[in-house]
Amino acid sequence: MPQPRLAVLPVVSLIAACLACGSPASAQVTVELRGGAPDRAASAVTALDQGLEVRFSEPGKPETREVIPWDEVRGIRDSSSRNAATDFLAMAEDLWRARIRVARRDAALAHPLLERHWTRLRGASGPTAQLVAEGLLRAAVESRDLNGAVGPWIACLRLGTEGTPTRFPALTPLLDDSTGLLPGLSPFVPSDMRAALARALDEAAAHARSIGTTPQGSAATAASAATQMSRLLAISGGAPLPARAPASASDAPAVRVLAAIESIASADDPRARERAVADFDRLYPEAPAFLSAWRLAAIGAGSARAARATAQDGRAAALVAAALDNLAVPASGLDKTGLVDAYAIELAEQLTREAGDTAAANALAALRDERLRDAAIKIDPTPASTNGAPGEGADGGGKKP
Repeated sequence: MPQPRLAVLPVVSLIAACLACGSPASAQVTVELRGGAPDRAASAVTALDQGLEVRFSEPGKPETREVIPWDEVRGIRDSSSRNAATDFLAMAEDLWRARIRVARRDAALAHPLLERHWTRLRGASGPTAQLVAEGLLRAAVESRDLNGAVGPWIACLRLGTEGTPTRFPALTPLLDDSTGLLPGLSPFVPSDMRAALARALDEAAAHARSIGTTPQGSAATAASAATQMSRLLAISGGAPLPARAPASASDAPAVRVLAAIESIASADDPRARERAVADFDRLYPEAPAFLSAWRLAAIGAGSARAARATAQDGRAAALVAAALDNLAVPASGLDKTGLVDAYAIELAEQLTREAGDTAAANALAALRDERLRDAAIKIDPTPASTNGAPGEGADGGGKKP
């Protein structure tokens, strides 16, 4: 009789040990996922801005954790966990609908859903924040809202530096692979767009700096890019700024290329400008079309700066020559936005008027207006409001995105 009792005790001890470790049978929470994915059983969950942190335990193994983006979470079958995540689950519904709309190339309809959670997630890390930032950026690009694109661009740049991949791999990338710049967001824009764009850039830089320490210094990188873009925007308008320190190899690619363009636009004389152009061409021998357009615009801006500083006896000729340098921008056909062309034509018109040729200046002003109309660019001196934007409530309370 003693022998059967001795055989049972080790079995009981083993079961108790497994339960203490947290075996699959001890899972307390079930996470319901979207897209036909199977439900996940977990030992515990925690609602975070980044997503739903799910913890798993297996016998004899350390606890593992995984963060599931909120747009992939349909529900939580555990009353206490569900109650703790109520606000997040409402956000999860919005972001799921928004993701589907952006993926089917209807970012404008997704915009109000994303904007609702922008303040909360703007400084967050991870795939949920990436979804909101990239979705808002795509909506801004679709609607040609230049000011509205600035904050999402800086957020996408920061998240990309952290290694967070796009949530829309099937769509054409928005940012330039080699620099992280947004090709449609140019520092060379017509004068009536400049002040609002500068405010948007300065606000984005301040917000990025406020985030504090981040992986890979990503917030500082994003802030530096916004600040450098703002500097170049001011220089393109003729503002005298102190020379910046030379860019270093440790600077982000976006900062380095913008600094190289600034060197061209701010050059004091033709020889210095030629050296700056040669440096740019050496660094970027196969620059994409948008950067090549910015390079030409920087040459025109630098030429205008030098012409206006020319002595009176040669000033008129220098102004006309600078106007021709600027007209090389639209002649190149490199600009796909119309903004850089309009900037260069406007500057050529100003230079020609200063040279005393009113008729030519008036013709250039008409050409600028025509270029803007053809490009269908909306010039709005104030950032667009998103309150009550079209598309809100378009789901009619149903479950379709």
